[in-house]
Amino acid sequence: MTKHKIVLIESGGQDFAITGLRTTSVLRLHRLLTLTTAIIDRDLGRLPETIGQEVESRLRQLFGL
Repeated sequence: MTKHKIVLIESGGQDFAITGLRTTSVLRLHRLLTLTTAIIDRDLGRLPETIGQEVESRLRQLFGL
């Protein structure tokens, strides 16, 4: 996997608590999909702004935008 395809969300990170995750996790940006809200039971948490910006930047790189 090339570096721009993944974003690591580390459990020791400054804003980890707002993610709602229980452990270090990886966003695999080349494996995105869309879902209807009808099958989602609840919100887990939020991405910190810094991680959201990183995701946006890497998606732009991945799709050549």
